[in-house]
Amino acid sequence: MQKNQIVSYSGIEGLLKVTQNSLSAEGELLIFETSYASLNDMFTKDQAEEIRNEFVNKKIKIRELTNHAYHETYTHVRDFHEKVMNIRYINPNRLQIKVETLIYNNVVALYEPKKDGFCLEIYSKELADQQRQLFEFIWKQADRPIIGKGGRTSIF
Repeated sequence: MQKNQIVSYSGIEGLLKVTQNSLSAEGELLIFETSYASLNDMFTKDQAEEIRNEFVNKKIKIRELTNHAYHETYTHVRDFHEKVMNIRYINPNRLQIKVETLIYNNVVALYEPKKDGFCLEIYSKELADQQRQLFEFIWKQADRPIIGKGGRTSIF
């Protein structure tokens, strides 16, 4: 991709493309997430599990900020929560996360995880660096959930 480029996608195909592109993250992927286990909401179970397997195989760490205080088990991918995921809860009264945001490399991807949602990838080192700073600022204020077997979590 060119420097400072914006790419637009739509629909489930666009969501899949943006998600697959995030597998090129070098080391870490940061996520402001709207719908916990949204891969299961957006794609087939097999597609979602394959994407999770890729994160494990590529050793990409994911840090995720969420408004969801509790989550049921949603994956059978071995080691996904132990080796990939790190989740923190931010009270929606402090910050409502309404648009999913991915930050990796020099990319900021914004999308609505729904059938007719929009998807944007913005290729800009400056924007990615700024969004990383915002993420870190909020991360330090967020609560750590208790993570149980299979990714089941609770902040209580």
